[in-house]
Amino acid sequence: MKKDDFEEPERVQYVVKDTATALKMKREETKDSAARYKAVVAREKEAQKMELAKLRLQMSAKEAASKHIAVFGPLYLLLLCGSFIASIKYIPPTEISVVSSILTLLITMIGANLRSIVAGETESGAKVSDKPKK
Repeated sequence: MKKDDFEEPERVQYVVKDTATALKMKREETKDSAARYKAVVAREKEAQKMELAKLRLQMSAKEAASKHIAVFGPLYLLLLCGSFIASIKYIPPTEISVVSSILTLLITMIGANLRSIVAGETESGAKVSDKPKK
């Protein structure tokens, strides 16, 4: 953006003896300045949207998956545990140990993923901040 975009245009001053005309001129000036303000705000919003879209496009699949797990991981854990507790009534007693071991495995994996995301580690164990910068 250029500095000239935000500067006020030169104002021409009129001498009006009629108050009705002066009020009309003042209203028009107010409308004009409001329109300029809205245009600047709209342009800034569009620039922000473009920047966010650019960041989303540059995000790798691994980063997107990590973000998804970080946001929805606790929900998945809640659904797994809740569905297991609700389904105990319908599972035969001999099969509860199998279902609970599978559930334990899933919870452990999701918990490990969440822990690695919070710690900022990658699969190789290196910290995310250790990556070379472009």
